[in-house]
Amino acid sequence: MCSIMGYCSGDADFSLFKAGFDKTLSRGPDDSRIVDTGHGLLGFHRLSIMGLEPSGMQPFALDGSYVVCNGEIYGFEALKRELLAKGYSFRSESDCEVLLPLYREHGTDMFRMLDAEFALILYDAQKQSFIAARDPIGIRPLYYGYDDAGAIVFASEPKNLVGICGKIMPFPPGHYYADGKFVCYRDITAVKEVCRDDVDTVCANIHKKLVAGIRKRLVADAKVGFLLSGGLDSSLVCAVAQRCSDKPIRTFAIGMSEDAIDLKYAREVADYIGSDHTEVYMTPDEVRSSLETVIELLGTYDITTIRA
Repeated sequence: MCSIMGYCSGDADFSLFKAGFDKTLSRGPDDSRIVDTGHGLLGFHRLSIMGLEPSGMQPFALDGSYVVCNGEIYGFEALKRELLAKGYSFRSESDCEVLLPLYREHGTDMFRMLDAEFALILYDAQKQSFIAARDPIGIRPLYYGYDDAGAIVFASEPKNLVGICGKIMPFPPGHYYADGKFVCYRDITAVKEVCRDDVDTVCANIHKKLVAGIRKRLVADAKVGFLLSGGLDSSLVCAVAQRCSDKPIRTFAIGMSEDAIDLKYAREVADYIGSDHTEVYMTPDEVRSSLETVIELLGTYDITTIRA
C-alpha cells in the first residue's frame, strides 16, 4: 500500500509538493524519497512487500528516466529473466524494477502485457515527459488534477492534491496518460464473444482462475495476513490460501464483543482450515472515538467503506 505522487512541471514548488505528499506517510512507513527530474517531481512512500532490502527503494532509475509504482507485478520473475537475457541488470529483488526496462522495450504497449494491480508514474528522460497508468480494474488508487498553470499532478489519494489542484478526479482504470491525453489500453467491460460453455465447464474455469488468483498473491517477501470475517468471500479465500500453503496462514478477525457474529463464524472457519487465528475486540466507545481518524485516513465519508 505504498504512496506515490508526481508533479509534472519544472516549476513545481518543492515545499508545496512535500506538504501534500506527506499527508499519506501512513501508506508507506518504511522509507520516503522525492526526486527532482529536472522537469517535475516524483515522490514515493514505501511499504516493503517484495525486495525488502534498501536497494528496492523507489523511484527506480534507468539512464535518467524514473518510475514510482504502487503495485504488484505478478509473474515478474519470468519478465526479469527475459530482460536479463537482453542485457539489462537489476539491483534489487523488487518486482517493480522491471518496469523501466519493459517501457524501454515496449513503450506504452507494456501496460497491455502486465498481469498486475498497479498505479504508476513514469518520467521519460528522452521525451522529457511524464506517463501515468492504472490497472484495468482500478485496484490501486490514483487521482489527478491540474495546478493554476495547467500542469497535471498525480497522487495516490485526493488529500495529496488539496492545495495544489482546484478540482481532483479519479484516474480512470485501464488507462494511461501520455502526451496530454488519456488512452484506454484495456476495457474489462468489452465482451468479444458470449460464453456458451456448459455449467460444469464454467464452474471448473471459475475454480481454476480463483485458485490461480489467490496463489499468485501469496508470493511476497513480507509476511502475508488475511482478514477473516466468516462470510463467504473471506472464508473461501482463506480456505484456498491455506490449501496452497505449507504452514498455517495468519488470519485476523475484529468485533465489538466476544459474542459478535462475525467473530463466531470467523473462529469456526479458522478452526476448520487450521489457520493461526487472532481476534481483536473493540468496545463501542473505541469504535466511536476512532471514527474521526478512520475517516481522515480513508479520505471518504462513505458508510460502507468506513464500516469495512
